[in-house]
Amino acid sequence: MLKEIDKVASRIEEVIDEASGKVYLPPCQIRCPVGVDIQRNHAMISLLPLDAQEASSQIMKVGDEIYEKQPLFPICSYICGLCEKDCNYNEQTGAVRRRLLLRLIAEYYLPYLETKPTLSTPTKEKIAIVGGGPGGLMCAYMLSKEGYRVTIVERSLELGGALRYIPRYRLPKNITDTTLNNLVRIAHMDVKLGLRMGDGGKTLDELRNEGYRAIFIATGTHSPRPLSFEGKPVAGADLEGVMFGLNLLSDVNQVKVHPRLFKDKRVIVVGGGNVAFDVARTARRFGGDVSIVSLECEDKSSKDGIPADVEEIEGASEEGVKIIYSRGVEEIIGEDGKFRKIKCPRCTSVYDEMGYIGFNPKFDRSDAIYLEGDVLLITIGQAPERKFFEQEDLLDERGRLDIDQLSLMSNRKEGVFIGGDVVRIGFAAEAMRDGMIAAESIDRYLKGEDLKAGRGKEHEKAAIPRLTDYKPQPKLTWLPVEERLNFEPFEKGFTLEEAMEEAERCLYCGPCKSCKACVVLGLQLEIPEIELNQEICSGCGICIALCSYDAIKLKKSENGAVAVIDDLKCKRCGVCVAACPSAAIIHEHFTTEEIMAEIEGVLA
Repeated sequence: MLKEIDKVASRIEEVIDEASGKVYLPPCQIRCPVGVDIQRNHAMISLLPLDAQEASSQIMKVGDEIYEKQPLFPICSYICGLCEKDCNYNEQTGAVRRRLLLRLIAEYYLPYLETKPTLSTPTKEKIAIVGGGPGGLMCAYMLSKEGYRVTIVERSLELGGALRYIPRYRLPKNITDTTLNNLVRIAHMDVKLGLRMGDGGKTLDELRNEGYRAIFIATGTHSPRPLSFEGKPVAGADLEGVMFGLNLLSDVNQVKVHPRLFKDKRVIVVGGGNVAFDVARTARRFGGDVSIVSLECEDKSSKDGIPADVEEIEGASEEGVKIIYSRGVEEIIGEDGKFRKIKCPRCTSVYDEMGYIGFNPKFDRSDAIYLEGDVLLITIGQAPERKFFEQEDLLDERGRLDIDQLSLMSNRKEGVFIGGDVVRIGFAAEAMRDGMIAAESIDRYLKGEDLKAGRGKEHEKAAIPRLTDYKPQPKLTWLPVEERLNFEPFEKGFTLEEAMEEAERCLYCGPCKSCKACVVLGLQLEIPEIELNQEICSGCGICIALCSYDAIKLKKSENGAVAVIDDLKCKRCGVCVAACPSAAIIHEHFTTEEIMAEIEGVLA
């Protein structure tokens, strides 16, 4: 009975700011597309036993909690880190290195995946998932948890989608294979590989006739975008030596490329995103003298700033990749049918005032340079294959996918849901989010429930606490350049001690009730209440000065002013209880004397 009570008490609660009506959370969790309980994880990691064997069981507990929401987290521990971009610590010494903390959990959890028990055998309606990438896999997992029988239809001969393009020095193949193979087993997924939809393959009507009650389409973006200049295609893409970077990544991961493919060759990569840097660093590993030509500028704070991650830019530069900023490609020039050089006018602006959605590059043609090379790798983005969507009448009059943005259901075919990169190109975790959204929509659809009720909630970000000193961010540790120009992982992960130390850097910005790590670890039975007796409060403001989280304010009263505690921001630390000269603040679990003893113990 006690275990059941503890389980209920440790369950995370949704905290709503009554003033704004928004869900109040730490910014890292708001940024995480799949909503992993990051603050709770960090608190649990920071309190691990130092002994590795003793720590293992608690690490597995953290892993179980994450896997429940995010079964692809071992993969994310190598390639994601979106939450770090919004970490409040960015304002100070640098974000908490969440990705590496997640990797430590994955290192313990991956071997366990081989024997992790399966979900209950599904018995409900049949659902078809078209596309076996991150979005499709997440949707399949969530539906299987609800008891639906799920079939994934994948055109290639292995699952993973865009994950299979990522170089193995960033995402090792065994991590991907172990994660995906066990996910299929655990969630009872029926997988049909090498099965194409449309263009002579299966149709949606055929899937319906096979008994599938709903369909989620997450086919990704497999078609590389060709070069264009001022809205017109750039001629010369058919020259020998010109190819698409995405195709190179695919061939490399399928071991179809000679190890000295670019030996002593000048390789030019066109593009400024992470994929372009994957291509450039891959070409460098095949012996090329590599340059990147980016439309965007070097200043990442600018609206025209290069979109690639800082770590990618720094890593490529260390490895000898030259980066040429603010240049477009107006002309591909060949000689005797072979690529020889490109003409690159200066790009004066990339986006108009609408920002990212207003892609509208402008050029100064009078300022042009010529770059000579032997190989040109075009890597400026990907697009979906349109033919299938045209054949199935899923596009609107403007040729765009016609879907409800909240539920992801097609406005043209009931029971058909569409998401992932095919709708909007983004990060793997964002495709996973679409898979989660589609799974909930499908569940509601088959139950005859409203697809939109209670969804699309707004969030309010918890602010950074006020401290006198912020701990420094640990530097990433990479192998020296001369040891890493291969396809082995070169980034060093955290030791147990380093992980605990980094987790302790977390500022725990979010509300206690949406964390409850202290409860799940048995440190206390529940989140305590803090009571303030306004009748004896003197309004001196000492508690306000001491509270790092700005959880206490003064308000006017008949006798001047009294303190008011904001339950959203209060951490129940007890500092205000110990400091109050009027003894007006009471902690539900501890007396003033007990709190003073704890403080003195810390300061001793």
